Amino acid sequence: MVSIASHAGVTATVSGSVERAKVWLVLNVLGPLAARGLGYVPGRRMGLGEDMPAAAMLEWSRWSRLPGYFFDDPTMRAGERAAQVTVPMLSIGFSDDPWATPQQIEAITTHMTSADVERRTYSPADFGVAAIGHMGFFRRGLRDGLWPEVVTWLESKMTE
Repeated sequence: MVSIASHAGVTATVSGSVERAKVWLVLNVLGPLAARGLGYVPGRRMGLGEDMPAAAMLEWSRWSRLPGYFFDDPTMRAGERAAQVTVPMLSIGFSDDPWATPQQIEAITTHMTSADVERRTYSPADFGVAAIGHMGFFRRGLRDGLWPEVVTWLESKMTE
């Protein structure tokens, strides 16, 4: 399993006060308003990637205010379920990601107690780019740099 910038999205932990304020506004005001008013969230127009169902936004909004993220939601049983994962895991983060900080990535991976978790943090300089950020892995600029490393890791686990 590979996780890319997967993190406990607790708004209070977002790096930088301006970024934290933007995230808070989207998760606690604009997203929930759109969810309730439109029945979905126009994520593309809001800079969230993709459009999403209203229920997903409302749940995400609630989790973002909990100190332990979805691990504090008793209906999820997230800690118990994460501990049941036994496949090898590569957890990738980026030094310039204001959302998925190493601590917030660790807030997820520490619950993977039965998995062999390998953690890697890359910087933009590792690939000769100006920025990676939170969603940079999924942009074309890293296709020739970072993607082959992930493929190599996955292939190595398939032969074990």
